[in-house]
Amino acid sequence: MSMENKEPEQLPDMVDFCLNVPLYKTFYFDKDYKLHQEKLHEIFYFADGHLDCFCRECNKESVFHVQENMSYDQHFIVRYQNSEFQHVFTCTRNKNHKLFFLFLFHDWSITKIGQHPSLADLASVEIQKYRKVLGNERYAEFNRAVGLVTYGVGIGAFVYLRRIFENLIEEAHKYEMTSSGWDESRYQKARMEEKIALLKNSLPSFLVENKSLYSILSKGIHELTESECLGAFQITKLGIELILDEKLEKLERDKKIKEASKGIGDLAKKLKS
Repeated sequence: MSMENKEPEQLPDMVDFCLNVPLYKTFYFDKDYKLHQEKLHEIFYFADGHLDCFCRECNKESVFHVQENMSYDQHFIVRYQNSEFQHVFTCTRNKNHKLFFLFLFHDWSITKIGQHPSLADLASVEIQKYRKVLGNERYAEFNRAVGLVTYGVGIGAFVYLRRIFENLIEEAHKYEMTSSGWDESRYQKARMEEKIALLKNSLPSFLVENKSLYSILSKGIHELTESECLGAFQITKLGIELILDEKLEKLERDKKIKEASKGIGDLAKKLKS
């Protein structure tokens, strides 16, 4: 499609382009490319040359350095129009572990047309830690949400994120139902934001403070376009992760408290004897 039919838009930074933007998402820029010169140079040459992300083969976080920077050319837009270029990154832990990204300059636009490992592969190892607090079924849904986005399906991804959010609310609801003075009738008649307020003592503080996340997810499902959902996915996913981080921290803290209490109790008995 010709640039004449597309409005110029904000280009992503290189790290975001590599690690978050799905394949075949096209960004158009003005023919007066000087308006985007700094960002285009970053994408094309990537002088900073490093990515912080999970290495599948090391199975831990690592730093990847760009394998080779292109030679600087101030007229690169004209010279390389309608051509491909790639960036290859090497893991600092093991030079045989690599990330590959392939881009296309075409008709005053830039598109990521290939990468290895895939976004879904990189994301799946990154979110594995949340299985502990989500359980197998909800973890699989989180994984599907991330996978859908890598194929440009934003609305479907929002459906899974909202299901995870609703499950977190229901977990707290079941816990509060056992407390004295709980008014189930009031809860059932309440809207989601009111339910969160009623459950605030049993919910992660980030969720309570950012309860509007639910309305964003709902609006995405019912009103936003695929493109709008894709654009909003990373920040909504981050919100879900922060909620899960808080639950994970509590789970690990409770485990330590249990182990410490038992150990201290056993040691006290031993010293008394």
